[in-house]
Amino acid sequence: MKNIYITSGTEHYLRQVLEEHPTHSLQLLQNYSNAIILEESENPTVLKEAATYRLLQSRGEMKGYGSVTFEYVMVRDEEIPIFLKMYQTIVNILSDTRGLQCIQLGQSKTQNKFLIITFWDSEKYYQAWKTTPYHAEVIKIMEKNNSQIGFSHIDTYRFPEFSHDFK
Repeated sequence: MKNIYITSGTEHYLRQVLEEHPTHSLQLLQNYSNAIILEESENPTVLKEAATYRLLQSRGEMKGYGSVTFEYVMVRDEEIPIFLKMYQTIVNILSDTRGLQCIQLGQSKTQNKFLIITFWDSEKYYQAWKTTPYHAEVIKIMEKNNSQIGFSHIDTYRFPEFSHDFK
């Protein structure tokens, strides 16, 4: 089974990790305050400290540019089947959404936390998606469970855009 591994750190450190493992499928992602590496693999990760999620579903193909959104959703045990059904509905609708490259669902190996990763051609497409009632359903679950079992949140990153970003 394929896993999703995520680690964060300073951009300088993460670039060293990329240089040390050129044959691994590691993706550097950035936002204004943070940098992360995303790895998908059936093998153990090369990352020293990484959050691990089982990849439950993936649709589409990551293109290596644009915007990436991580929606961390805490779910109580009894709500997991409801959440998974809702996710399936959303993924079927999202598949036809303009600007979407790929959508993935991961489940934490240590908590009742799910991770919805969406890869977009640009952030404007994600912003348009946020106005839909389907996205509102995800937010409703996140808000409902925040005070009960953990902290749900959304992080948005981008692939490095300029040639100096890759150095």
